[in-house]
Amino acid sequence: MEPIRHVLIAVSLLFMVVVVGTVGFWYLEAQQELSLFEALYLTVATVTTVGYGDIVPETLAGRIFTVGLIISGVGVALYVLVEIMESVLEGRLSEAFGLVRQKRSVAKMKKHLIICGGGRTGQVIVEEFRKEGLKFVVVECEAEVVKELRRQEVPVVEGNATRGEVLREAGVERASGLVSTLPSDCSNLLLAITARDLNKSLDIVARASSEEAAKRLCSVGVKKVVLLEEIGGRRLAKSLTKPAVVDFLESATKTGETSLECLKVEHGAKLAGKRVGELRLKERGGGGRATILAIIRGEKIILNVGAENEIREGDTLVVIGSRASLEEFEELE
Repeated sequence: MEPIRHVLIAVSLLFMVVVVGTVGFWYLEAQQELSLFEALYLTVATVTTVGYGDIVPETLAGRIFTVGLIISGVGVALYVLVEIMESVLEGRLSEAFGLVRQKRSVAKMKKHLIICGGGRTGQVIVEEFRKEGLKFVVVECEAEVVKELRRQEVPVVEGNATRGEVLREAGVERASGLVSTLPSDCSNLLLAITARDLNKSLDIVARASSEEAAKRLCSVGVKKVVLLEEIGGRRLAKSLTKPAVVDFLESATKTGETSLECLKVEHGAKLAGKRVGELRLKERGGGGRATILAIIRGEKIILNVGAENEIREGDTLVVIGSRASLEEFEELE
């Protein structure tokens, strides 16, 4: 917004000079009975230094006024030209207007996701959300990171994610979820408190570096806390002792021909109240069938799902299958 502000200030100054010059000539050269248009004509001729033709200042006061107008008006006119040329040559105007368009786009978002922190972890989340085709915006305070994200055409709000006004700019009151990847536990805790205060129904997921920090985050309403070091350590261990399992999970959770999805059974869904056998999953999905691996019901996880298992409202279904079969399955929700 800074380039636009500079140009607007410059244009406003030039407009003010023209107005003052027009009114000044019209008043001081009253003996010539100048019209406002003639006074404007005389002002423009003075500011642009093109010289005078048929209309010239005749009174002493008018000529003194002209000297001041030449000094101030020419300076302001040059300032305007320099600002506009500099903005155009450096591409600052196009960048600024791009930011305006991006802000308008973020302002229209609803039920979107917010990623707080655009570092290495945030970049991975951006890639995953893009693959899923989700609407999201990143909140980041580091200028270089913001510049890189904008180069990748990622919606960004620049600022401190722990501040309420920055979260409001990211549309936190209209968002459905927020991921906090800030580097310190204190920052993540403050962010969670601020976000929860602005949106009581927001699903918040945060990173933590210790069990104690995780407990504090959960106590302020964070839905899920991830200990990155612990998960990384387990992943390394499993990659060595059970590589086939790791490869399977990694392949299944990627967005591709075959993928693992979690589907929430909302109120009024077609699935609610039916048994798994009634869905006739084996007959669905021309590109390959979908299979229910588990049913998550509150704190309970039902494995070895069979035809007699009932699906209820509020359940979360863990389903694996081809993209075509999963899309058909989602239509039953």
